Amino acid sequence: MALDLTMVRKVLRDCIRVDADRYPASRVVTVAHDTDRSLRLADGRWYSPLIDTIEDDLARLGVGCVSFARVASAIKGESAYGKVYAPEGRFARALIAKRIKALIWPGRYPYSHAEERTWSSIFNGTRAQTLLGIMPSRELCAAAHRRGMWVADVQHGVIGESHPWYGAAFRGHDPIEQLPDAFLCWDDGSAEVVSRWAVSRGIAVHVIGNRWLARFVRRSPDDPLVSLLADDYLRSSAELGPRRPTILITLSWGSDMNSNGFVDPGLLAVVRATSQRFRWLVRLHPNQISGFASEEGKAFLGFFDEHLRGHAEWALPTRAPLPAVLGDTDLHISWYSSVAIEAAQMGIATALLAPALRATGRLSDYFGHQRAQGMVDFISEDEKSILAWIERRLEFRGVIDDALTAHQTAYERVLAFVAHGSAQ
Repeated sequence: MALDLTMVRKVLRDCIRVDADRYPASRVVTVAHDTDRSLRLADGRWYSPLIDTIEDDLARLGVGCVSFARVASAIKGESAYGKVYAPEGRFARALIAKRIKALIWPGRYPYSHAEERTWSSIFNGTRAQTLLGIMPSRELCAAAHRRGMWVADVQHGVIGESHPWYGAAFRGHDPIEQLPDAFLCWDDGSAEVVSRWAVSRGIAVHVIGNRWLARFVRRSPDDPLVSLLADDYLRSSAELGPRRPTILITLSWGSDMNSNGFVDPGLLAVVRATSQRFRWLVRLHPNQISGFASEEGKAFLGFFDEHLRGHAEWALPTRAPLPAVLGDTDLHISWYSSVAIEAAQMGIATALLAPALRATGRLSDYFGHQRAQGMVDFISEDEKSILAWIERRLEFRGVIDDALTAHQTAYERVLAFVAHGSAQ
């Protein structure tokens, strides 16, 4: 994963930091990065839709959590919704040593004993019994298992056979101590991928649904945050003009995001030609707002002014919670964003344009579950193909995936286990 210049500078600065090594005691530790804390609340704090949702639900069971941010994180302390800490100095030094190791021994995983020691120090301080994390590293898992902790990987995006974090070819032969004890998946398709190798090794796979989406679909009166966010979005959206068929574009990040930087030329031509007929929304990737690609987010402003101003909107759909935006969306188009999974669960069809998805090889197995359901199409990125897809799919509306509500019981069992050490 490449770091942009902002991240490189931060990592280098962090290398000379001396970290405070005292953390509050907590039964449960969670782990997320700035990218995962992607929702800014009205009071200025950053909220993690996936991790803070679980923390809020555990709080209702009387269990508090302490959260840790990984390398090069800026969201911690008062800027974060939960109790978030970041031993930035130790993580930065471990990362640089890890990169050097990778250069010296290419093709081997550059295991970092320094990172493992950092996690061990954290766990010694918190005396935690459970860890819930987004892509918990091998070092993190090993440190947790040395203390007898239970570790769960919380799904945050695509899980595919060719994904280097979840496929059997990449993780199936890892030492068991470097793997989580459980995967908490959004849907049956994701669970099937990891089950192929994990279950035989004694690793549990639980389908709990996407808890952030589920909160918006269920809209409980006991959830004032979601009610406020959903109502605010509808009010702000209405202020921008009368309702028209709405198409959401979600951006990818990195050098392979598409052929011209942000919105592929074919899609850009469609947007400009149809902006009087359709309402076009553009949502930046969280990494482009606060993360490894923040420089891309700054560059997007110039791209938008030159190519899309007057034809699309970006600020509201980027800053608002994704489920609220999807609730007011008819179709979704992207290069290869995992939002395709969330859109499918909300009954919204997606067109994915990346040629790599249509080719044989890596990425071709991505979104297999959603394609089998008829919710995701891989199409050519040219103007004619995109227009044809829109016309074919415009009147389509799928049903909201049962996974968002049917797996409530499984989720509550996981919460009970985390809170009390046994299912209830």
